[in-house]
Amino acid sequence: MKTTAVSLFLCASIVLSLAACDRNGADEGNRFSATYHAGDSKDETDTNTYAHINDDGPFKKYEKPITVTLGRQGIAGNNLPNGDTLEDNEFLKYVEDRLNVNVIYEFSIEDVDDYNQKVSLAIANNSMPDMMVVNEQQFKEMAGADMLADLTPFYETYSSPLIKDYYKSFSDDRVLNTGRIGGKLYGLPNTNIDGTYQLLWVRKDWLDKLQLKLPSSMDDVQAIARAFKELDPDQNGKSDTVGLLGDKQIVGDAEFFTFDPIFNQYHSYPKSWFKDADDNIVYGSTTPETKEALVKLRDMYKEGLIDREFLTRKWQDNAALVSGGRAGILFAPWFAGWMLADSVKTDPKAEWVPLAAPLDEDGKRNVVPSAPSGTFLVVNKHAKHPEAALKMLSVEYEGIRLIDPKSHELYKDEIVSWLNYPLNVQLDFQDSLARDIPIYDKVLTDNDLQDMPARLIKRVNAILKNRKEPKQDITAFADSLAYYTGGAVTGTKEITKVDPIFYGTTETMVKKGTSLDKLENETFLRIITGAAPIEDFDKFVSTWKLSGGDEVTQEVAASLN
Repeated sequence: MKTTAVSLFLCASIVLSLAACDRNGADEGNRFSATYHAGDSKDETDTNTYAHINDDGPFKKYEKPITVTLGRQGIAGNNLPNGDTLEDNEFLKYVEDRLNVNVIYEFSIEDVDDYNQKVSLAIANNSMPDMMVVNEQQFKEMAGADMLADLTPFYETYSSPLIKDYYKSFSDDRVLNTGRIGGKLYGLPNTNIDGTYQLLWVRKDWLDKLQLKLPSSMDDVQAIARAFKELDPDQNGKSDTVGLLGDKQIVGDAEFFTFDPIFNQYHSYPKSWFKDADDNIVYGSTTPETKEALVKLRDMYKEGLIDREFLTRKWQDNAALVSGGRAGILFAPWFAGWMLADSVKTDPKAEWVPLAAPLDEDGKRNVVPSAPSGTFLVVNKHAKHPEAALKMLSVEYEGIRLIDPKSHELYKDEIVSWLNYPLNVQLDFQDSLARDIPIYDKVLTDNDLQDMPARLIKRVNAILKNRKEPKQDITAFADSLAYYTGGAVTGTKEITKVDPIFYGTTETMVKKGTSLDKLENETFLRIITGAAPIEDFDKFVSTWKLSGGDEVTQEVAASLN
């Protein structure tokens, strides 16, 4: 089923640090750290408008100190300086001091599976701390067991305007509603920003050498993959370049090297749920359009336009092909700019451009938005101060976004993970990434940093530095390639969002999802590589339905009523 938002959050915090992660946070290790420089937090257009207002609500300090208990996932490879720890650091003290709150960690467990086991044990024993961040299934289980505080009476008074605006940026309250059950707010959901879908990244310097134009259609993509494989684009006299890179995961939100854009070009949306023309609920991996896309991928693989060794390559192997100058066309999100920048170390002339391609017959790049949320901050029904969760979150985000001037001094000039704040809940505007592009444009036009939000200063300086001295500072070049060049494409007019009707997890998904996913992935890989005929797709659909797919479909339908 669809990759959960919680895995995306915990493995690299794309939303807050805007860094990329491996697909499950464990098998290959984090490729980019979930860190930020003081002055370089995540994207939104908030300003001091939000600072220190409504002082009788979210920012009012408790007259007498209160104690709250917290259970949370720890931080693998935490990089705190000066002997600081998750339980004793400047970010935590900042929140404690502003509110007169004493935070006690009942547990902090790094491994996600071990953490989930601890949460499950707390549920079973009805022994949860005052606050925890849990996944969707745990949230529903706890709400069903009447373990959670109703936050409805506290939300309006104790949530800062910024927190409210984050949730309001998602139309029809669709994010905040995921935390409501029976009309009551039992959990504060995280938010996932738009823009983590795959772009087509191409080496323009290779296109220029081969006198090829920037691609837009599927035919263009194939022609370029063919040329890059066969026509020696690096002009080293060797047959050592490959075509389109691939990944054995095939599709996935925010993934590198997957084939989502090719499926989407055929109006196929694997692992997502929709209604067809007859109003029937349909799993996107089972549609005729998906079969058509598999035929195209099979033909491309047979011709060698897709890297023949993609089945055995790991993420690092593909990244090495890029940095070594052997690959020049791939699908990846905007934040691939950091990985692609490594190729400049090998070849300073390497020039990567991101594109919203391939386009369908109507000139659209169809994309499935990320699940709007996937984790929930919950409060024990018996907590003495349930409103403290909202107050802590409000104060925390004044620090994370550098709205409060005092927060600028926290770990100044250090690189420290924002996750060391007590509540590891990612929040942002839905269109966060696109909101900052006009700011970059204006600065590049007038070179004026006046009134620049503090959180953007280092990022803008990197973009300005790279504009003045292109590629001389690889870090500045990488930031510019990701935040500015890649980020700008995520908001282009060709992007057309295709919203699923369902993002969550059902009971049968939990029980049978692993086997159903394995059936799907193995069938698709065998078809793409020619190990199985295309007719096996029809067998897959039948087997999927009989093996639990029909049950899942019924559960999805029931959840919509």
